[in-house]
Amino acid sequence: MGQLGDEEAACQLQQALLLAEEEDGSSDGGSGGDPTPRPGGAASRATLLQTLANFLNIFVGTGMQSMPYALMRGGWLALGALLLIMPLFALSGQLIVWAFDLMPSNAPKTYPELGRVAAGRYPMQNELNTNCCCRFRLYAELFGGHIILILVSWRMAGLLLPPGWGPLSPLQLAAAVSTTLQLPLLFVDLRRLSRLAMVGLASSGFLIAMVLSLLVMDPQRQAMAQQPPPTHHLASLGVIQAIGVFALSSTAHSTLPALRIAMQKPSRFPLALMLGFTTMLIGYSAIASAGYWYWGDAASPLAADDLAANSFFTGSRVPIHRVLAALVLVNCLTKVPGLILVLQDMLISFLPHGEATYFHPPKLAYLIRLVLFGCGTLLALTAYRVLGSALSLLGGLASISCSLLLPTAFYSLLSWRRLRLPAKAGLTVLLAVGVALVGLITSSNLCDLLESCRERHSHGGSSSSGSNGGSSSWLPWVGLQAALLQSQG
Repeated sequence: MGQLGDEEAACQLQQALLLAEEEDGSSDGGSGGDPTPRPGGAASRATLLQTLANFLNIFVGTGMQSMPYALMRGGWLALGALLLIMPLFALSGQLIVWAFDLMPSNAPKTYPELGRVAAGRYPMQNELNTNCCCRFRLYAELFGGHIILILVSWRMAGLLLPPGWGPLSPLQLAAAVSTTLQLPLLFVDLRRLSRLAMVGLASSGFLIAMVLSLLVMDPQRQAMAQQPPPTHHLASLGVIQAIGVFALSSTAHSTLPALRIAMQKPSRFPLALMLGFTTMLIGYSAIASAGYWYWGDAASPLAADDLAANSFFTGSRVPIHRVLAALVLVNCLTKVPGLILVLQDMLISFLPHGEATYFHPPKLAYLIRLVLFGCGTLLALTAYRVLGSALSLLGGLASISCSLLLPTAFYSLLSWRRLRLPAKAGLTVLLAVGVALVGLITSSNLCDLLESCRERHSHGGSSSSGSNGGSSSWLPWVGLQAALLQSQG
C-alpha cells in the first residue's frame, strides 16, 4: 500500500512512553534515529506487572491534576459519574481486544484496518470513508493531547520561573522557556527519552501524596490563602463537563493493541486491563475527593496551581510544590516528541510512496515536526485561559469517540450476527450513551467558550476570571490579541 502502518506508529508512541527496558541490540529505525519495536525484541517480552506499569504510565498523566476541578464543575455527584464511566472505558478496551481477535489472522492489527474489515461485512458502507474517519478521530485525539501537554508545561514552567522578566509577561516567559527546552527534544532519539518515563509515574504518585497530605496537615483548611475556605455543592449541570475531563484522563485506547502485542502472554491482557482501570479508579477517586474537599468550588483546572497558590504548602520554606512542578514539566517535555512522531508518521503515510519518504529524506520529517509543534503552540496560546473547557472539550469530542464509540461500533459490526439479543441490546445502549455524551459535552463546552468570548468583548477586551482560570476566546486571533494586550499592559 506504500503507507507506514498505524500499528508501527502506535508502537513508536508506546516505546516513547514505556518504562526503560533492556537493550536488544537492534539498530534504530525510522527517521531521525527513532526506534521501532520489532516482534521478538525487548518490547515483546513484557510481563503482566510490566504491562500494568506501562499501561499506567501511558494512561495516567496530566489529567490526574484535573480531578478536583472536575468535581468543582459537577459537585460531589461527579464522583458518581467517575465511578460509572470508568467501567465503560474498561469495557471498550476489552471490546478492542475482542474485535481484533475477530479479524483475519493475516490482517494488520490497526485501527484503520479494523474499520475496513468491519465495513467489509456490510457492502453498502464505504471502506475508504471508514478508514479516513478512524484516522481523523485518532489524529484529533493525539493532536489535542499534544496541545494539552504544551499547556500544562507552560503552567508548570510558570510555577518555577519569576513572575515576568523585562518586557515579558509571566505567560510569555513561561512559553518562551518551555519552547526553548522542547525544541531540541523533538529531534532526540526516543529511546533516550524513554529512560525518563519513570518521571511520569513519580509525578503522579507525588501529586496524590501531596493532595492527600492536606487532609492531615491542614484539616481545618486554615492555612489556605483564601479565607473563609471555599464552599462545596452536591450537584450541578457542570457534571457534563466533568465527564469530559474524566474521559480525557482515562483514555489512550489507541495504544492498547501495541501494549497487548508487547506482552509475553497476550492472553493475560484482559487481566492487565482490569487491574489498570481499577488502579486508575482508586487513584482518581482519592485525589478528586481530597482535592475537592480542600479547595471546594475554588479548585482550578490544575491541582499544582492550587498547591502553589492556595494550600498549606503556599509560602513554605521547603518549596515542595516546585518539586512537583519540575517533575510534571519534565514528564510533559519528554512525552510531546512521541506524540509528534506519531502525528508526523500519520501525515507522511498519506503522501505518495509515504514509506519511502519516511525512511529517506529526514529533512521532510523534521519540517513536519516543527510545523506540528508550531501549530500546537499557537492553539495552546489560544486555549491557555480556558484550559478547563479545553480539557473537557477534547475529552468529549475526541477521547470518547476514539475510545468508546469506535471500539463498540467495530465490535458490533464484526460480531452482530453471532450475538444474542441481550448482547445486541447492551451494545446498542453503549453506542447511544457514547453518542449522547459526545453531543452533550461538546455543546456544553462550546457554549462556555462562546460565553467567555462574549464576556471579553463586553468588557472591551479586558480579561475576567472564571472557572477556567481566566477568559479568552476559542478563536485563535482573539486569543493572540488578548495575549498581546496583556503584554502591553
